[in-house]
Amino acid sequence: MKANATLIKQVIGMVILFTLILSAVVFAEISFDEVVCKGVEVSLDSENEKALLSKKDIKLMVSEQGTDYFLDKPITQISLRQIEERVKRIPLVKSCEAHHDFSGVVTVSVKEYKPIARIVRSTIGTSPFPDQYISEDGKFIGTSPLFTPRIIVTGGPYFDGKRDLQDKRGKTLLPFFQFIENNEFWKAQISQIIVAKDGGIVLIPTIGTTRIDFGLPMNIENKFKKLFIFYQKVIPNKGWNKYSWVQLKYKNQVICE
Repeated sequence: MKANATLIKQVIGMVILFTLILSAVVFAEISFDEVVCKGVEVSLDSENEKALLSKKDIKLMVSEQGTDYFLDKPITQISLRQIEERVKRIPLVKSCEAHHDFSGVVTVSVKEYKPIARIVRSTIGTSPFPDQYISEDGKFIGTSPLFTPRIIVTGGPYFDGKRDLQDKRGKTLLPFFQFIENNEFWKAQISQIIVAKDGGIVLIPTIGTTRIDFGLPMNIENKFKKLFIFYQKVIPNKGWNKYSWVQLKYKNQVICE
């Protein structure tokens, strides 16, 4: 009998607990339906020296250029997914998450891309494509009117008609750009990277008139080691303008012309 009484008490306790939980959920739902939007806050996460995006522009995109008003609107009628999709239309946005709570504030958390290179289009004639930053995953993400990061500049026939670097050959360029972006010495020494139609690379140094034929973006570290030896041993003796070309594309040798 005692066992039965204990079991009955446990069942009754569980029923009461379940009822309390259900009541709390229902109360919260009812209360949340009464919450109205008190404002929109933007949290911007940037790995760049200065942000490429402005919170003002993000808020404008959240409200669909000011046509969708949130203030005093019931919070349950505001689509968080729609807000995220709108903000992600900004090319510089890497990710976006939106949420709201009982305070009535809609918080939009945005992370922007960190560019690794900038494509400068030809100034000869007209081009249907503007300058573009290149993201780490090979996307072209536009540029920013707020800040120009100190990244490598590139251009050349390879980029004609390209909308990204996400194809097989385009992806071979990304480790090359990353290598320079992460190396302060070469970042300072290289003024521009010209990429030929076949993907071959020519480096234009910051100092001097010598052009460096890097070849295809393969064996990147070894080629830069050879170039560093040239900088250490040849330039101090011959000067910056002794040679027109330095060839790195041949295995185990540096050819100067």
